[in-house]
Amino acid sequence: MRQSKSLCAFLVVLAGFALSGCQDAEDVTNPSAEVATEPSPEFMAALTREIESEDDAITKNGDALQATNGSGLGTITGPTVITSPGYYRVANDFSASEDAIVVRSDWVWLDLGHRTITGPGNKAGRGIVLDDVEHVLVSGGDLETFGIGVALLGTTKSCVRRVDVDGGDEFADPGAGNPPQIGILLVNSYRNSVRRNELEGINLGIFVRGGGSFENRIAWNSVIGGANGLLGICYNPAMGEGPAGPQRDVVSANLLCGFGGGIQTSAESVENRFRFNTIRYFSFAYEDFNGSNIFSDNNTAQIATVADCNGGDD
Repeated sequence: MRQSKSLCAFLVVLAGFALSGCQDAEDVTNPSAEVATEPSPEFMAALTREIESEDDAITKNGDALQATNGSGLGTITGPTVITSPGYYRVANDFSASEDAIVVRSDWVWLDLGHRTITGPGNKAGRGIVLDDVEHVLVSGGDLETFGIGVALLGTTKSCVRRVDVDGGDEFADPGAGNPPQIGILLVNSYRNSVRRNELEGINLGIFVRGGGSFENRIAWNSVIGGANGLLGICYNPAMGEGPAGPQRDVVSANLLCGFGGGIQTSAESVENRFRFNTIRYFSFAYEDFNGSNIFSDNNTAQIATVADCNGGDD
């Protein structure tokens, strides 16, 4: 128990690297001839439907394109900062030496176009960053070898859906100052949906931080660690903001496999619900350092190797 708590404390400090850094990138504020400063009501309605939809698939984008009615339409071909609302689609595979795509506008539909975006490796860079925004949908693509796959920072009423993150199973040792690689990170973000994503080969699967994080829904994700997997899901304070942790999230029907620990919650992370998850762990299924979080109807089993994950979703 003491060793696990120490690991979580190290993660609070070392994951601070996730909040900084953005390379010079193409600004697609004006990707077409003219860009409206406000999205049309039709586009906002179409985007809201997709963010809130319970369907497995993402609706074909034709209707949304027609509904934009002057909002920004952008084609992304390399590292980009988005600063206007609208629909944006990644048109080709590309690599990024730091951050790949940073969203700094509300009302954005970021369609990754089933393309692959590759990071620099060595646990550096961030694939997708939602920076203090709301009503953003990120969908349908692959992110490989970034320090963080997707980061939601001060973000609300947004959705990350059908995104694959492959970390490459790089080595991390938080106790020795070697930071973890993270699949999806939420910091002081609330009422978001993270679902139907596939994360593989990361040290830390889904990391939720800060008292400003609450009422998120994290569901139906496949989160696979590897030889260097530390924690499947971790709930912690935000760095430099005191002990307050996330509250009232619903975490359900996820597959967590190939980590030392399945789920861990800090002492000030309260009233979160973890239900119907399948947890295949090396050392422990879950640890709750608060006591108010609810763990129920989870399917847990200890495994010996990552190969056991192939039969873990039963």
